[in-house]
Amino acid sequence: MAIYTAGYASGIASSNPAELAYATDRLKDEHEALREKLRMIEHSAKELILIDDLAKGIQLVHALKELTDQFMDELEQHAEWEEKELFPFLFTYFDRQPQPSMMPSFWVLEKDHQLGLSFIQSFQEAILDAASFVVKKQLADTAAHLVQACLILNDHITMEEQLIFPLTENVLTDLESFFS
Repeated sequence: MAIYTAGYASGIASSNPAELAYATDRLKDEHEALREKLRMIEHSAKELILIDDLAKGIQLVHALKELTDQFMDELEQHAEWEEKELFPFLFTYFDRQPQPSMMPSFWVLEKDHQLGLSFIQSFQEAILDAASFVVKKQLADTAAHLVQACLILNDHITMEEQLIFPLTENVLTDLESFFS
């Protein structure tokens, strides 16, 4: 997630209430899909921490690798949409309002996003040589990276919603007043 402050003249910035409502619904739907993937990852990672059979553990590591790759692809697509459409609109809209800047809140979201991704990357780097896992502790330590990533990214999604939904509600109220 990168923070944009430049003007935004197309897409939802020039939209009507229905388009912004669609964007809000899309945000909710994508967040729920991401949360579901995070639940699956976290469940499997916790299973890996508790597993006693090293061979089954290595199989689970490979399954987790695929699942985290899928999650990362979905998260990247979601973040790209937010960066190119939703956030620039909000920055442009609220930059015109006589109130404190939203930038510090978005900066915190950006840092949480990066931190969560760094834990997933740590997991992925640790499993590049999965054949080197010789003890259960190594599997558990590797899985712990994913559990931490899931906690951080779930919190990130919640904080993003707590920031974005009231903002979009304000915009929708303003747009509905304007178009009525």
